[in-house]
Amino acid sequence: MKYISAILLFFFVMFSQTLWGQKKRLSGSLENESETYNLDVLSIRFKVNIVEADEKTPLQVSAEVKDVQKSNIIYSNNSTNGFEVVFLKNRIYTMRFSAPRYEDTLITLNFFKDTLTRMQVEMQPKRVPFEIDITDMETGEELPFGVTLMNKNRNEVINLEPKDGKKGKYKVRLREDDEYELEVKNPKEYIFYSNSINPKKRQKLSAKLHTLKVGAKIPLYNITFAYNSWELNAQSKRELDRITKMLKDNPTVRIEIAAHTDNKGTLKYNMELSRKRAQAVHDYLVAKKIPSKRFVSKGYGPTRPIASNDTEEGRAMNRRFELIVLSI
Repeated sequence: MKYISAILLFFFVMFSQTLWGQKKRLSGSLENESETYNLDVLSIRFKVNIVEADEKTPLQVSAEVKDVQKSNIIYSNNSTNGFEVVFLKNRIYTMRFSAPRYEDTLITLNFFKDTLTRMQVEMQPKRVPFEIDITDMETGEELPFGVTLMNKNRNEVINLEPKDGKKGKYKVRLREDDEYELEVKNPKEYIFYSNSINPKKRQKLSAKLHTLKVGAKIPLYNITFAYNSWELNAQSKRELDRITKMLKDNPTVRIEIAAHTDNKGTLKYNMELSRKRAQAVHDYLVAKKIPSKRFVSKGYGPTRPIASNDTEEGRAMNRRFELIVLSI
């Protein structure tokens, strides 16, 4: 009887150990499955950065993320340049971005297929079409010269070569809220042409170039001054650098640079102001190694208007510089 009891006890112990081992293995399997689930096998942690397309710098935008299938918004922010969001796999999402002066951007993410975990969104600035037409002032002939457009608001330079246009006609898209400085790449037998343009205010520019000859009178659009000032700004210096180059390319040419004002204020005040501005131009050219005998700078005040001083638009036209070729 004792032997039978011992045998039964032995089998009971063995059976208990076997059962315990099975439970332990089953428990371990469940734990592993739980750990795998906690690693987000059914979700993706997604990071988004938003930058300006041209300069690649962070840009504040309004952002919205939507679950297409459930038709609900899972993320929204009116001012962000980056965020992190968790997407579920086997879902489709849309991300919408908007900012003033930039094109709205819509991106679709299909997590039935996509395996992305991060994205850099480049916001494209709003641009408007702009036309440039280069012709000879006297003959009207189309001139196949290149053009450089420099953005005054940011580090953007657009170079257009003759192959980019058709007989001096170009079409380009410019940022609508920025201002550009345009310069024609003309040969030295023509006097340089430069102008400031605001794409939002006009959609076309006709650049009429003068041949280099005695009596040619050219408006200098980019020599400007602050109110009641005769200090040269960066834009004015670039224009004077073009004059310097022209004089060095044509060593026998002699010119006059004439400064004009509108009629606001007394005649004495405006004559003195234009004289000081003309003197600032004189001093700059001399500093650039141009002998003073090759040019004169004169201030005419309001005595030679080209438009009515009764309107602000007319007064703006009268506040000007001109280049006149005296001899070749």
